[in-house]
Amino acid sequence: MTCIKDRCRVAEVDEAEELTANAREGLCRRRSSRRGTTTAMTHRLKLLLVWLTLLLSGCATERSMKPAAEIDFSEHLRGKTLLFVAAHPDDEWGVAPLFAEACLFNGAKCHFVVASEARSWGCFPTIGLRDPAECTRIRRDEMIKSATALGGKVTFFGWEDAFYAFDQAGMERNIALWAKDNGGRDALVARFKGVIDAVKPGVIFSHDPRHGTTCHPNHRAVTLLMLEALNQTDANTRPEVWFENDLFVEDIMDAPTKAAVDNGAFFPWPKDRSPMYWYDASKVLPNGKTGFDYLVATMKTHATQYPDIASGRRVLAPTKAQQRIPFTRLQDIDPKQDLCTALALERPTFDKFGYPPSK
Repeated sequence: MTCIKDRCRVAEVDEAEELTANAREGLCRRRSSRRGTTTAMTHRLKLLLVWLTLLLSGCATERSMKPAAEIDFSEHLRGKTLLFVAAHPDDEWGVAPLFAEACLFNGAKCHFVVASEARSWGCFPTIGLRDPAECTRIRRDEMIKSATALGGKVTFFGWEDAFYAFDQAGMERNIALWAKDNGGRDALVARFKGVIDAVKPGVIFSHDPRHGTTCHPNHRAVTLLMLEALNQTDANTRPEVWFENDLFVEDIMDAPTKAAVDNGAFFPWPKDRSPMYWYDASKVLPNGKTGFDYLVATMKTHATQYPDIASGRRVLAPTKAQQRIPFTRLQDIDPKQDLCTALALERPTFDKFGYPPSK
């Protein structure tokens, strides 16, 4: 078993662990049933165990420090039509470096869908704005500016920015609310199908539906509805799908990780054994800016959500290694897996804390 450049194969690790166990079991059998075994045989078995142990520990270190796989996103996305599917205005900042390179410099066409931006209370926790209609207007304007700066266009669905529990039940409750207000679940799926048919993307990006990076139920819900729509398209021309697979749940971060994330660092979702593919946002683009510069600019554009960054009070300065953004492919995961409910996250949601606030 070898650690291939920038990755360790999970299957090979498991196989090596099995070999280690078998060797250990064999050693015990020989000691109990054949105590007359020569010293040379025992010595060889011990050497085998030591070799396997060192190899496994080395590969585990490699796997924790390096990406599971590499892909040249720059060339892979060149000249293609890209679609980013989001729940909210501002959700696109994590893909902003990749989209900036592809659509501003490499001939790709970019389109953004924002599904649940209407009647938004998202300005209250950040800037104290209690008027959902005004918040929605401002955030739509921010999203249009952001999409334009990245060389793209945006479509708004106008579904309510519902905010229920950060678990499976909360996600289903969000979908039920949207379905009630918009003609049923089939109508929600049809809305995505219409965009896919019109835009004809070669590649779709969205949040990982297993956790939505933050466990926000809207993040997960819109991705799952989009996948239902995708299943209704021609399998022969179906676009490839990539998920942003980073971690933004402070509740499960240790102190050093939280500090790094607050400083702009990216970390993959913990204990996820699916292959991970990385985009290096520290890359310098033809105009002299880095991909990470576009990420920061996108967050500044969404000043209602990141007022401290927009004002300059908070400056993001992760290391180059921490500017690698993790992505996972649809075919490598079970999109219906729920990684959020077991976390029992407490948030000021509509159902638990009497939110939204009264005027």
